[in-house]
Amino acid sequence: MFLYKHFLLSSVGLFAVPFAVTLFGLIAGSEAVVRIPVSGRGQEKRLDSYGWDKLFHRSNHGNYLSNITNVVSGQQGKQLTFQSRVIFNKVGKCGSRVVLGIFDELSRRNGFTLYDTGIGNETHIPLKGQVELVNMVSELEAPFIFERHFHYIDFEKFGAIQPIYINIIRDPISRFTSQYYYKRFGDEVIDKVYKGPEEYLNMTINECVLSNNKECSSQKLFYIVPFFCGQDDRCRKPSDWALEKAMANFADRFLFVGFIEELRATLQVLQELLPAMFKGAVQIYDQTAAIDTMKQQTTSRNKIPPTQEVKKIMRQRMREEYEFYAFVRKYFSRIKSQLGISPKKS
Repeated sequence: MFLYKHFLLSSVGLFAVPFAVTLFGLIAGSEAVVRIPVSGRGQEKRLDSYGWDKLFHRSNHGNYLSNITNVVSGQQGKQLTFQSRVIFNKVGKCGSRVVLGIFDELSRRNGFTLYDTGIGNETHIPLKGQVELVNMVSELEAPFIFERHFHYIDFEKFGAIQPIYINIIRDPISRFTSQYYYKRFGDEVIDKVYKGPEEYLNMTINECVLSNNKECSSQKLFYIVPFFCGQDDRCRKPSDWALEKAMANFADRFLFVGFIEELRATLQVLQELLPAMFKGAVQIYDQTAAIDTMKQQTTSRNKIPPTQEVKKIMRQRMREEYEFYAFVRKYFSRIKSQLGISPKKS
């Protein structure tokens, strides 16, 4: 089993960008952005705002991905100096413990630092906390991957350089099912103490959905989209606005988003896009028996999958989640094709 080191970071007192300047940046928008030069090494094929503008034609809702060009070949993609500052704002119950085990091994092989705040699932952060996080990350010594559960934050609004965002997601029903039983029973690594009403402890996900229990309502099922939509209060409620914002941020602000169902292919893409950090990722995945053990140990206990009837209801309640999931899937399929990545069990 991988044990990844935590560089515990305290945000107390880290105000490299004065709060008044921050507020000015929020009011003035992009005009107030201060671009801080970052030295690096090697080259990356990064899809920045210019590259993404060539990739996504935004005419109608749900039709973003209509003009994809060949970015991996470099013919239309833009090559930038390796920035070496990566944020993994991990989505809950999307295999992050397995992923971070691989990232930890890569950090030793490729000479970067894997940072963790030690903060749990505090995803929606007050303005002051956003300022602290931005300044804390801005002061870290590169190269690094900074990982934490939190909804997307636009660093440029705070007058700081925008790091590279990456993420890994999962089929929304599968993710919620895993979370539902994890909250009750934990897994082989972590024992959980259920914090809900005792009468709901042994309620199956099927019973929860069919009885329209609050825990399985549309609001509670709305989880993945806010990680890409951001810190705006409107991002926390299912709506076309939140979906559109999440899609726009994915297009403009995320280098790459992969899938835990295809972890091997996800690592292959990361190797191509950020070779200085992810070189050897697939080799680690293929040659490390501990990964299979970790997958088994992090599977939620006592999981009873939803029936087809319940899945149909959940899909209706998770409309925005599935539209976003399908949107990202389209890009993932296209970039795999460009890289010549053939299907293989992940």
